[in-house]
Amino acid sequence: MVKVLSFPRIAERQHPLIQPLLTWSDEELVQHFQKERDRGCYFVALYCRYGPLVYSVLQHHGRSPVQVDYLFAKVWHGLFFSLDLVEFTPEGVKVGDEEAHSLRNWIVNRTATLIQEELPGIEHITYVLQDAPPPLWCYLEASLAYLSPLGRLVLVTTQTFHWSLERVRAYLEVQGETYTLEELNQHLEDGLARIVDYLPSDICQIYLMPGLNSGEPSATQPTLEELFPNSVEETGSHFNSTSTEDVTGTTDGSIDNLLAEWERILSS
Repeated sequence: MVKVLSFPRIAERQHPLIQPLLTWSDEELVQHFQKERDRGCYFVALYCRYGPLVYSVLQHHGRSPVQVDYLFAKVWHGLFFSLDLVEFTPEGVKVGDEEAHSLRNWIVNRTATLIQEELPGIEHITYVLQDAPPPLWCYLEASLAYLSPLGRLVLVTTQTFHWSLERVRAYLEVQGETYTLEELNQHLEDGLARIVDYLPSDICQIYLMPGLNSGEPSATQPTLEELFPNSVEETGSHFNSTSTEDVTGTTDGSIDNLLAEWERILSS
């Protein structure tokens, strides 16, 4: 019996900022990603190119749809924070101590690594792929780094883990820090305003503005749900960054087998 695969809709492919980039080479996209920190379109273009491949490899290995979506987001989170290390060589690509025949093989390598990880139970995963495409999650997390420690704490606890400000205040009090609810609410409002400012403008245009395919700017302020949709809960923590260290037993041979398997499935 042939397993029927389904793929998430990647609406970003139709956006006028992304369509011209789909003809670029992997090397061009990665190098521009590394050099132009204020633009997110290059990472989104890579996501559009390799998203179906990553999703199909994950889906074929018998995970539940909820776990597949969780792993899918985790793969792209790890790739996002590793792309700065990617070097193109005559033999393919090098990422720290990792080597692969191509960027595609390296991405599948990372995917294969995560397939072997123990996953949280379905009841602990509240991530919804449609609400939070991986590129948006990655740039939101990167933007958090620009906020003050207190601003980050208030924003993440209230918007990701759905704590009330009273609970945040009580937690801080236990830590020896005293704040009024009014002060915490001010930090929350400032954080929500600043995190949008820190996002690349093209990421805002692609994900947070009405009319995804129109390319027309909008003055509409993103809602809290758009900025911080349902979270991934893993014993109460965020994603852990994917390690760049080699994984024993994962070789280009096994990657080639996965690629061949994926192509066979799609052609069935």
